[in-house]
Amino acid sequence: MFVAFGSLAAVAACGQKSETGTAEAPKAAAAASQATAPAAATPVPTAWPKRKPGLWTQTMTLKAQGFTRSFRFCVDATSDEKMGLDSQGDDKRCQRKSMTRGADGSWTVVSACDMGPAGKTDSTIRVSGDFDTRYVMDMTSTTTGAAQPAMNGEHKMSMTAEWSGACPTGWSGGDVEMPGGRRINLLTKAVSGG
Repeated sequence: MFVAFGSLAAVAACGQKSETGTAEAPKAAAAASQATAPAAATPVPTAWPKRKPGLWTQTMTLKAQGFTRSFRFCVDATSDEKMGLDSQGDDKRCQRKSMTRGADGSWTVVSACDMGPAGKTDSTIRVSGDFDTRYVMDMTSTTTGAAQPAMNGEHKMSMTAEWSGACPTGWSGGDVEMPGGRRINLLTKAVSGG
């Protein structure tokens, strides 16, 4: 599977799977991020920035597994609102402990999710970028109490997303292109292409 958008933040924080190289959506993935020491942070009561509408190419890396996957997705105002970087806030299984914005403009969210048989997960997600051309997300999570032992322990995921231009003709907001060219719309569950 893939991590859908920031589909990315919630994605990883609340749905990371075992070391088989899978992650579960709804919101996100990426090669080497700009790992710099976080700048001084202050509490922020607002939501994440909105992504620029259009086609984004997202690359997700699960570090320990050496697993990397890239996919393209179409963002419009509706899909960004429903499945954007801050969609974890809508997941009743997750509780945000803090959200801060660094002096360098990065965002850091610390959260705890109770996923039932999938265990309890404490996550720290750091996102940086301009959200118009590129953004980078790094997540570290620790899961305990999962029924599948491989899901327990510390997991790290990185994701880089880059804006590629307008969505292609025939694409709708929420469309995600899977390997082989098949598209799945994460809002409507409609399948098309490939």
